[in-house]
Amino acid sequence: MTLAEITLLLFLVVDPFGNLPFVIALLKTLPTARYLKSVGREVLLAFVILAGFALGGDAVLRQLHIDAASLSIAGGIILFLISLGMIFRSATRLFDDDYADDPLLVPIAVPSIAGPSAITAVIILRSREQVPLQGVLLALAIVFVVTLAVFAAGRPISRRLGQRGVTALEKFMGLLLNLVAVNMILDGVRDFASTL
Repeated sequence: MTLAEITLLLFLVVDPFGNLPFVIALLKTLPTARYLKSVGREVLLAFVILAGFALGGDAVLRQLHIDAASLSIAGGIILFLISLGMIFRSATRLFDDDYADDPLLVPIAVPSIAGPSAITAVIILRSREQVPLQGVLLALAIVFVVTLAVFAAGRPISRRLGQRGVTALEKFMGLLLNLVAVNMILDGVRDFASTL
């Protein structure tokens, strides 16, 4: 895979535009300076978590005796289901608890940004696709710089696009992720079939 393909895949699964309404709603009571500090912190935490999976995810898979075909099929199914959620649900994903106005780690960094789909994608890139660590880390860095920029400009973007515009953008990103997921499943099936 090229750096552009890796970056696109990670951008789709991190889905900054899809997470934007959630982040804005969750941090709506914060003044602008604190909002910017919070989104910066959460994006950095998510990057560290995904970089950790890029470093050690493959070793965990070896310990569990999980092969590349299984991971590709399972990861593709997870991404497929998440893409369906992006396409067919409402854009706002609010938690019903009384979590603090400025949450740490959960629910923004994990599971919104560094969620199961992003973790799965990073592990698959390192194990199945054999993407070098520096390639994954560079792609993650690019994606998280863009994610930080989207979140930092979140309030003005949301006002300009409106709720319908943000929702439409998330649905389009979901469609692209759906296509990537189907391709991952087919690759896994081909890999499995070649071992028979």
